[in-house]
Amino acid sequence: MDPINPQLTTSTNSAVVPVGKGTRFINALVDGILLGIVTNIISYTVLRDMDSGAGLSFLISLVMQFFYYYMQEKNNGLTIGKRLTGTKVVMADGSPVTDEAARTRSLWRLIPLLDALSFLFSDLGWHDKYSNTRVVSAK
Repeated sequence: MDPINPQLTTSTNSAVVPVGKGTRFINALVDGILLGIVTNIISYTVLRDMDSGAGLSFLISLVMQFFYYYMQEKNNGLTIGKRLTGTKVVMADGSPVTDEAARTRSLWRLIPLLDALSFLFSDLGWHDKYSNTRVVSAK
């Protein structure tokens, strides 16, 4: 078995293989760009008449990030980035992602930079490890 891409067995005994870091990076890039655009529009609309809104802008971005990932992944394991790359989130055993796991993934993503850096030292990000989920091919 390949230690970098360990096979996961689903309840139907079909093996699923986690996707590589390159695909994960594309997912994060697409989702990050879309999230950034929407967050900036909302922040500008809400804060345009305020003198100092940096803290509130940061809070809005965290809330938007949480709900962007949570609402999409809890329903079908997909975000817009994952749809484009043909991937999805599943539980480590290959079963559909649970509501609790989607919430945990989304909360771990709120740790700025550290969650992204967790990929340097492991094949799993903290949001995968602590939610017991994997990103696999949806095909």
